[in-house]
Amino acid sequence: MKRNRVIALSLSALMMVSLTACGSGSSDQTSEAETKAASEAVTAGDNAATVDLGGQEPVTLKLSSTVAVGAPGDLAAVDFKNMVEERTGGVVTIDHYPAGQLGSSDEISEQLLMGTIDLNWQTLEWYMTFQKDWNVLGLGFSVSSEEHLKKFLESDKETEIEQKLLEEDGIRMLSIGGISRPRVLVSTESVNSAADLAEVNMRVPSLTLYTKTWQAVGVNCITLETGEVYMAFKDGMISATEFPLGSIYSSAYHEVAKYITYTNHLYSIYCMAMNENNFQSKLTPETQAILIQCAEEVCLAYMDYDKKAVDEGVKAMKEAGVTINETPDVDSFKEKMKNVATKCEAEGLWSEGLYDYLQGLQ
Repeated sequence: MKRNRVIALSLSALMMVSLTACGSGSSDQTSEAETKAASEAVTAGDNAATVDLGGQEPVTLKLSSTVAVGAPGDLAAVDFKNMVEERTGGVVTIDHYPAGQLGSSDEISEQLLMGTIDLNWQTLEWYMTFQKDWNVLGLGFSVSSEEHLKKFLESDKETEIEQKLLEEDGIRMLSIGGISRPRVLVSTESVNSAADLAEVNMRVPSLTLYTKTWQAVGVNCITLETGEVYMAFKDGMISATEFPLGSIYSSAYHEVAKYITYTNHLYSIYCMAMNENNFQSKLTPETQAILIQCAEEVCLAYMDYDKKAVDEGVKAMKEAGVTINETPDVDSFKEKMKNVATKCEAEGLWSEGLYDYLQGLQ
């Protein structure tokens, strides 16, 4: 994973850092060098009681997510809470608000921006409104595989986007790289090609690139929050949605929509973000390093949960009578997307040349 922060216990290094940053959050920003030094002084798996937190005062951080309870993303968020509390010996506690308890995805992003919540475990597309260059990953069928996506996430260009998010929006990415299995189509009728979706009422997240993707395919885009989708299917408001494969079963969509099509049009990327002012004011460098470490480990844990959820969910849904089309005519969807990327770039949705850069990484 990019920026892998290998963290090894070194009491002397911790003491050196603690001389420069005492207390839980001074008014001065912690330098990147201090955080890096602290990262090198903490190790996963060591007894929390042996870790010097640099004078960290007890603090409770608010963590929000919109993912359904029990879904892979929720399990990973719970892991993050438990990891942080264990590795700080309970000095740092996490209040976790799952399933959109604090509002919609847009509302939660705004709360993170304002600092009324500290942490947000959410997919990357919800930060595309802050930094436009991430939009290039939000256009359907623009990423061909997980390996293709990893190359971009590990690139200098992606690092530049994160830095701009920090400097311009005051949001720090603690980790980015919890890659889901590809997003797929869930529907009440069989779908094999783009033509099968013409004029179909389809729930699409309220994100510009999602809308452009599915409008190009030819659907009627219906904007709904995740928690509204089940009843929308049941009431006949929608006939289709796109969703992460690993979360369909836990969301029970298979009960109201009996067809799944492996369009594999997009990869969701979970990331742990924190308000930068709160990161600097509430945490010592040593504690910052622990949160970064836990966040990176949680991305890997999420991918394991997601794989397990896909394997178990697909098996269970097949047993429940769901029909899964693993080999649809994906080229028919890609044909609909011709020139969309060019138009998006011309509209300034991402920097000139970025789409070609992404495609060149294949």
